[in-house]
Amino acid sequence: MLKPTGTAVIEKSMRELGDARKTVQRRAIDELVAIAVAGNPIVTEKLRDSIASTDHRVRWAAAYALGQIGAGEFAMDCADALCEAMSDDDGDIRWAATGLMVRLGRENLAPISARLLKLAADPASRHNARKMALYCLRDLGITGPELLAVVERAVHDSDVHVRLAGLAVLSQLRDAPEAAAKIMLGCLKSDPDAGVRRAAASALGNLQSATADATAALAAAAADRSDESLARAARGALDRLEKNRTEKSRPEKNRMEKP
Repeated sequence: MLKPTGTAVIEKSMRELGDARKTVQRRAIDELVAIAVAGNPIVTEKLRDSIASTDHRVRWAAAYALGQIGAGEFAMDCADALCEAMSDDDGDIRWAATGLMVRLGRENLAPISARLLKLAADPASRHNARKMALYCLRDLGITGPELLAVVERAVHDSDVHVRLAGLAVLSQLRDAPEAAAKIMLGCLKSDPDAGVRRAAASALGNLQSATADATAALAAAAADRSDESLARAARGALDRLEKNRTEKSRPEKNRMEKP
């Protein structure tokens, strides 16, 4: 049975989960995690109840605490709170939630990837949520036609950061290089934002093998004197593509030279 002082600490920390001050909230989380890890099951029960709180700060703090406790306590019932936190205006919260969502996805790949694909494609969701969902999909290594359709929509999003996140996914895609290259080329040639055009040029350099159109577009961008940053990104991409081509041809050449 808990001592009164132990009960008081838990109750105080549970109340502070919703504190608007991040330092107070984090101290409460740390105290609860320490008590739970020491073997007190009451903490995890209270945290699970708090996942359904009407206060979004409490929902996030409870999910974060369960993620730190681990050992089976961090489960699918945290997904709603994490998706919500991924849309937060606070970048620290967004990235912490994204890291936990990726971890949850590695343990529950099919349901979490389906949830992320839906979130990334939902025009009603906040742009931060769409953006962070795309980064989760990238880090989980999700592939396939459904992902490609979501990313193609993302690179036409009204928010520049969502478009950049879409390109980040494409730069890691290996199962549909021609389709990925086509989408990247569209961004390089027509996106209204200079940063997105530079990101598209850089992403093209990550292709395992470049299409003729990609090489031609990068060569044109590399010669563009009106945007030196874009030209530099294009030159870097061409260098990487050439390196990939050389590395691929080297084993074949070595085999041909053997007696």
